[in-house]
Amino acid sequence: MASIMKRGNTYSVRYNYKDHAGKPCKGWETFKTKAEAQERKITVEKELLDGTFLVPDTMTVEEMLYKWIPIQSSKHKWSPKTYTQSVAMVQNLIVPYIGKRKVQDLRTYDIEQFYATLSQTPCGQYVHGEKQELTENQKKRLLSSTSIHEVHTLLKTAFSYAVDWDLIHKSPTPREAPKVNTEERTIWDERTMLAALQTIENPALHLAVHLSMILSLREGEILGLQPGDLDFDAADGRGAITVNKAMQRANKEALSKIDPSQIYHTFPDRREGSKSSLILKKTKTKKSNRVLYMTKPLKEELLAWLDKMKQDEQNAPEKYSNCGQLFRLPDGLPIAPDVLTKWYRQWRAEHPEFEKIVFHGLRHSSATYQLLQSGGDFKSVQGNTGHATATVLMDTYAHTQDRPRLELAEKIEADFYRQDTAGAAPQASPENKIPAFYRKGGLRCTDNGSPNPGKTPASAAASPNGWCSAALWYSWACLAWDYLFLC
Repeated sequence: MASIMKRGNTYSVRYNYKDHAGKPCKGWETFKTKAEAQERKITVEKELLDGTFLVPDTMTVEEMLYKWIPIQSSKHKWSPKTYTQSVAMVQNLIVPYIGKRKVQDLRTYDIEQFYATLSQTPCGQYVHGEKQELTENQKKRLLSSTSIHEVHTLLKTAFSYAVDWDLIHKSPTPREAPKVNTEERTIWDERTMLAALQTIENPALHLAVHLSMILSLREGEILGLQPGDLDFDAADGRGAITVNKAMQRANKEALSKIDPSQIYHTFPDRREGSKSSLILKKTKTKKSNRVLYMTKPLKEELLAWLDKMKQDEQNAPEKYSNCGQLFRLPDGLPIAPDVLTKWYRQWRAEHPEFEKIVFHGLRHSSATYQLLQSGGDFKSVQGNTGHATATVLMDTYAHTQDRPRLELAEKIEADFYRQDTAGAAPQASPENKIPAFYRKGGLRCTDNGSPNPGKTPASAAASPNGWCSAALWYSWACLAWDYLFLC
């Protein structure tokens, strides 16, 4: 049980409890007034009795997050990229601001204030947990609402674990997540995509862009393809491509922390002392594993590319290192994502006539084109794009419904304003809505105007107030009927 002890001008509440390991401990809390101490004494005793007492813990937010990351990574089988991004978020966007705060001391108001601070924080203010000196122009580029939303998502999950660990009774994260100010994606229409494709001279880049435009493939999925994934006889000779791997450059530290079953193959380092490795890994989600169908021009280009690889190997067999990938350099080594991105940026700089989009924008352009071509068949397009759910696809590409809505507006305009109104009959009189009972004078009233089923309209007329009251009742009845009809 608890007791109160006066110490100078303050009052202390003392109590005994057991820590998380079951070890007996003594606790005390100090208050300015005896009333506050008595209130806390009653609360502590109740919590100790019903088992809801929160064991005092000095764990900080930083300690809690670094304890949570390995557990979450192992449980949900994070990819190296997800692990690296999560650690960077903790290091650079959370720890510098609330990392030293005790988990048990944080309140929802504190998290709200933290989000407000982030909204005024420049990008790159902290790198690897170290504060950076930024130029005036760099200070103007603030963190995006998406970054703050991602911080909220991470904290919400981490604090839910803190609740399970009995560190806190309730998560301090706000009920409503920070709003994300989504910007419309820059994409190309089908004519621009074809025109751009026709200007690419680099055969490897041409094939990669062609695959992204036609099949909505991600960059890592393109580079993760192997010759064995191509079946030129499938679908009655149309040809099919199986997508079940992705290439990625990953931090070696992250690779040592994640589940090794996520990695199919690690390519040898081309440079000594490299802090990252090129890997072949599982795809982003289970839905990303899919079979896609070739177009005839794409099939022809893939066959020509396979012939080119054979020729490269025959030209210098002693220097050729077959990496096993579909996309290879002339020496047989894999084409890394950063190399493909470099080629794409060089082409983009040489062709300023095309609106500037990143390589991933080709996938968005392709998905948009497919949705328009399919008449908005989100489920079918999802099978091509590999999105986790059709809902995600709908949220991402809702703008594709603008064209059908525009066409609908044009149809309404063409039909509504061109109608022939000559000889158009007016609508029926509201009188027709009144029940026959009231129109035929079936209402009978007494001399004072109250209903009387025994009197006829003729006898009511003999009364001084009869017809006046009947007219009044008639008006009320009409109003009541109109009200019921409209509702």
